[in-house]
Amino acid sequence: MKNLLYLLLFASQISFAQNIDFKKFEAQALKVAKTSKHADLIKSFIAENKETEQITQLDLTKDYVGYGIVINPKNNSTKLLPAKYTFDIKTRLSAVGVVDLDKPELTDKQLAYLSAYIKNPSALAKDEYFRAFKYHTFTNETKLEKGDDLILKDQNYTTYFTIKNNLIYAIGMSKTSDEFIFYKFDTKVIPNDDYLLIQMEKNRKVKWAEESKLRDVFPLYHDVRIDDIRTALYYLLREEPYKSDKKLMEYAQNMRQKLDRSNIRQFTTELDYFLDLKIDEKAWKFKSDEVLNLKHTSAHALADIYFGSASYKLAEKFFLRSLLDFKLFSAGGSNAQKDANRIIYDLSKVYEKLGKTDEMIGYLIPLLNGNGSIGSATELLNTYIKKNKIDKQSLKKEIDASFETLDNIRGDGTYTFIFNGKVIFFYSVFSKTESSFRKEVTETDFYKSL
Repeated sequence: MKNLLYLLLFASQISFAQNIDFKKFEAQALKVAKTSKHADLIKSFIAENKETEQITQLDLTKDYVGYGIVINPKNNSTKLLPAKYTFDIKTRLSAVGVVDLDKPELTDKQLAYLSAYIKNPSALAKDEYFRAFKYHTFTNETKLEKGDDLILKDQNYTTYFTIKNNLIYAIGMSKTSDEFIFYKFDTKVIPNDDYLLIQMEKNRKVKWAEESKLRDVFPLYHDVRIDDIRTALYYLLREEPYKSDKKLMEYAQNMRQKLDRSNIRQFTTELDYFLDLKIDEKAWKFKSDEVLNLKHTSAHALADIYFGSASYKLAEKFFLRSLLDFKLFSAGGSNAQKDANRIIYDLSKVYEKLGKTDEMIGYLIPLLNGNGSIGSATELLNTYIKKNKIDKQSLKKEIDASFETLDNIRGDGTYTFIFNGKVIFFYSVFSKTESSFRKEVTETDFYKSL
């Protein structure tokens, strides 16, 4: 009976090896190890793995950091890399992998992390790379499969897990080559108190990704300010002539729910109507910023809506109206400048879609003024030049010729200049002259690169 118990225990310990033909990987790994600087780690993994036990699903319901030895029998090569196992409590999905496999060299921080992990994992709490790496996630998450062993199958690898005390071992087999990975994770490296923080960070990343998709599909610059429209309507409808405006009352009732980038697209008719309201700015100046900005917020929202729906002529119309007819009211001026910068940046993208190259380039020139948008303007200009094969010397001449056409058409910060025969509008809280405009643009790295 005693011998039978020993036999059963031994069988359970080697079941993992039998299921994936561990002897095959052992032979290949030892062969490669003869010329590898990671020979000791490989041999240690093989010896320790033979003494592991079956792992439970409970053991794989946390995140772990460790290392992975990537072994390529064909090229007779090995790589030691930081490795991570992740588990999402909300989705019940897992992932495992190494990082920066394709990079020729690891960073100094990664090398320090690996050195500390191998020598003394308990000392990693002070390691700079570890403090960030414990939050690392992968995009190829999938469900653990339970059979004789716990298996994780993603697009590129099939990975088997075993455990011994506080150490988790895994072997990942490539689906497209002879390559395989030996993983080792110490379950005590990440403190228990950190798991909630790690999950919170995963939730934040998911939310950010979802919002990023929404921003791409439903662009809306005033995503925070957009619900101010309902506040403005509340104030207006308490007074005449607005509370006697049946159409305005109807449109306000349509907007019972909080406005956001998704639902604002249902209200293009209402937004357009708000633009024709007669609002005495002097009377409302010290009463409600929301009312003062109702027309701007509505016009800018319409521009974003039409841009997102590829109605570029309408987007052009309402971007120009939000820039020229309904400027953002802002006591400090900085918000008004940021808003105007965003409008002319987006106008450039509108003109690209409309195939109007001169306007596409021209609307980015005023952003080369150091008012906070020079980086994005430079990047987009360089993209346009490359994509449209624009001659830089010709472009430089066109820019030089535009400076002397600068005109402050209203005296309220609204300027125009002529770029290659096209009128370009922009706004600046700072006074501009031909010489200051020229100086700002010609001193930029972009201009000097032409």
